[in-house]
Amino acid sequence: MSVLGTGITGLLAFQRALATTSHNISNAATEGYSRQRVDLATNIPQRLGSGYIGQGVNVDGIRRLQNDWIDAQLRTSLSDNASATTRADFAERVDNLLADQSTGLAPTLESFFAAGQDVASDPTALPARMVLLNEAETLTGRFEAINGRLDEQRRLANGQIETSIEEINQYAESVADLNKQIIARSTAGSPPNDLLDRRDTILRKLSEKVDVSLSTQDDGAVNVFIGSGQGLVVGTNASELTFSNLSGDPVNWDIGLRAAQGNEPINITRFVTGGEIGGLLETRSNLLDKAQNELGLTALNLADRFNEQNRLGLDLDGELGGDIFELPEVVVNPALNNSINAEPAVTFSDVSQLTPSDYRLRYDGANFQLTRLPENTSVTLVPDAADPNVRFADGLRIDTTAIAGSASGDSWLIQPTRFAASGLDMTMTDPAKIAATSGALAEASNTGEARPVALRMSSDPLNPASPDTYLPAAIVAGTDAVTGADVFNRLAPRYGTEAGSATVESFRVLDTQHADLSTPVSVTFDAANNQFVVGQERFALDPTGTTTIQANGWELKIQGTPNTGTTGSVIDIQVDTTPVATPQPADTTITGPGWELDIRGTPAAGDLFTVELGKDRPGDNRNMLEMTGIQGERLIQGRTTLQGGYNTLIADVGTQTRRAQISRDSSAVQLESAQQQRESLSGVNLDEEAANMIRFQQAYRAAAQVITTSGEMFDTLLNAVRR
Repeated sequence: MSVLGTGITGLLAFQRALATTSHNISNAATEGYSRQRVDLATNIPQRLGSGYIGQGVNVDGIRRLQNDWIDAQLRTSLSDNASATTRADFAERVDNLLADQSTGLAPTLESFFAAGQDVASDPTALPARMVLLNEAETLTGRFEAINGRLDEQRRLANGQIETSIEEINQYAESVADLNKQIIARSTAGSPPNDLLDRRDTILRKLSEKVDVSLSTQDDGAVNVFIGSGQGLVVGTNASELTFSNLSGDPVNWDIGLRAAQGNEPINITRFVTGGEIGGLLETRSNLLDKAQNELGLTALNLADRFNEQNRLGLDLDGELGGDIFELPEVVVNPALNNSINAEPAVTFSDVSQLTPSDYRLRYDGANFQLTRLPENTSVTLVPDAADPNVRFADGLRIDTTAIAGSASGDSWLIQPTRFAASGLDMTMTDPAKIAATSGALAEASNTGEARPVALRMSSDPLNPASPDTYLPAAIVAGTDAVTGADVFNRLAPRYGTEAGSATVESFRVLDTQHADLSTPVSVTFDAANNQFVVGQERFALDPTGTTTIQANGWELKIQGTPNTGTTGSVIDIQVDTTPVATPQPADTTITGPGWELDIRGTPAAGDLFTVELGKDRPGDNRNMLEMTGIQGERLIQGRTTLQGGYNTLIADVGTQTRRAQISRDSSAVQLESAQQQRESLSGVNLDEEAANMIRFQQAYRAAAQVITTSGEMFDTLLNAVRR
C-alpha cells in the first residue's frame, strides 16, 4: 500500500475516534449512557523483498465500556434499596399511628377502666353509668378509627402495587421491542451500543420495581424472569402482570402472570420479592395484617370478657345482666375456583383461645384440613362428638354442613380477627342495664373449718330452676392440703431394740420431688461415736435435747438417747401403702335451685350456710369490681393483659420500623457504592474525553499531513518526468 493509502486509513480511523469522543461528550448527561471507545487494529502488512511493510490501521470495533457483573450488582442494589425504603416509609407511619397518645388506644382504654371504677364507687348512680357507656362507645370508636387508619395504609399500598404493575408491563413491552431491534441490527462484532444502553436503563428501572434475573440469548436478546423463574420477557415476547382477587382475600389482591392474551392469570404473589412491589407485599403481610389481627384480637377479648362478666351480675332492675358489646362475625371467603358456592359456618367457641392469624380451610377429597397463615402450619381440627360436621380449632367452631358437597381442592379463607376492630359495636344503650351487683351472695355462720369459696348461678337468679340432677352436698373429688403431722400419721415407724429412750418427735418431707419412702429407711446408732447413721451420712447426737436428721429429702427429729454403749437399729421408717381415708375432701359442692355453692374444709355439726339472691342489695358493687379487674387479667392468649397486648403490638411495629430503617440506610450505602463502581467504568469523564479529543485531533492532522506529503511526493515525481 502506498503512503497515500496508509495516510487515508489513519485519517479515517481518527475521524471515527473523534466522532466517538464527540458522541461521548454529547451524552455525558444522558441517563444510563455507557461511554464508548474505538478499538484500532493494524492492517495485515504487505511482504516485499526487503520485508513486511505496514498497511496502516483499521477500526476493529466500537466498544461499550460495561461489565455484566457490575450491572447485575447495581440492579440488585436498586431492588434492595427500593424494597427497604418502601417498608421503612410505611412502618414509620404505622408506628406513629399506634404509639401517638392522641391517636393510639392506650389513653382511651385507661379512661374506660377509670369510668368503671367510678361506677364501682357509686354503683347506683346513673351519671357514672352513663359515662361508662360513653367511654365504651368511645373505645369501640377508637378501635374502628385505628383500624381505619391501617386500612388507609393498606389502600395506599395496594394503589402503589397497581401503579407499579402498570409500569412493569410497560417496561416489559419496551424490553421485548428493544430485543427485536437489537436482533435486527446486530452484526458480527458490531452490537448496537446505544440500544443496549437503553435496554439496560429499562432493566434497572424494572429492578427498582421487582427482583429480576436475566439470561442472554445468542442473538443478543435478553430474557427477564421474576419470582421463582416466571418469565416476564422471553425473546421478543412480553407477558403481562395483573392485579386482582385470585385467592379470595377481599383486601389483599394478588399479582397474576398472564403469559398470553386471553389466558387466565396464574397467582405468583408468594413468589414475588424485592423492589418496590416486594416491599409493599411484605408491608401488607408482615406489618398491616399483623397489626390489624393483633388489634382485632385485643378488641374481641375485651368485648367477650366484659359481656361474660356482665351476664353474671344483676342490673339496677334486679335482672340478670346482658351483653355490653356486639361481637363481629367471623369473615369467611371462598376461593374463586371452588366447585360449590357455599361457605362453612364459622363462629367463636372460645375467644380466649383465638390467635392473631388467618386460616385456610381446604378439602383434599376425603378430609378437611386447616392451615394457619402466613406460616402455612397445620392446625389440628378437633371433632365434635355430638356432630360429625362440627370441628373446633384455636377458639373457632367450624360447621361444614353447608359445604358437604365440596370437591378436592376447594378452599376457604377464614379471618377471625382481621376485621374485628372495625366490626365491634355497642349493643347496650341503657345505663341501668350495667350489672354492677353480684348475682348471688353466700354467707357462713359456723364453728367448723368449712367456708364458702365459690358461688355460681346455674339459671336466672330471679327465676331459679332446679338442676336436672339434684344432689345436695354432692362431693367433688379433690386433694386436700396435707400437713407435716398428716405425713407423720401415715408413716409406719418401727422402733428397734436398741432404741432405748429415743422417740420420734416429728417427721416432715422437705423435697417432694426426691423424697422416696416407698422402701424402709433405717436410722441406726453408732455408740462408739455417738452418731446417728442414715446410709453414708452421719448426724451427731444431741444428748440434752432433740437431734435433727435431714436426708433424702426428709427431716426426722429424735428426742432422747438410745441405749448407752449399744450399736444397732433405732428406727425403721416406711410409708404405709394402705390408703388413708380423710373425713372430708378438699371441696364439697352443694347444688340448689339455680345455684351451686363450693365449700372447702370440714363442717361441724350445726354449721349454717346461707345463699341469698343478689336482688335488693343497695351498694353491692362486687360484679363491677370484677369487671374493672379485667384490666389486670391475662386475656390475650393467656399470656398478657389488654394493655400489654397493645404494647406488644406497638413494640413489634417499632422493631419492624427500626429494622426497615437500618435496612434502608445500609442498602443506600451499597447502592451508592454500586453506582460509583459503574460510573467509574461506564461514566463519561469530560476531562478524559477532552484529552482524547486533542490527542485524536493531532493524530488526524498528522494523518492529513501524510496525505499532503504523499501528494507533494507525487507532484515532485510528475515534475521530474516532465523534464
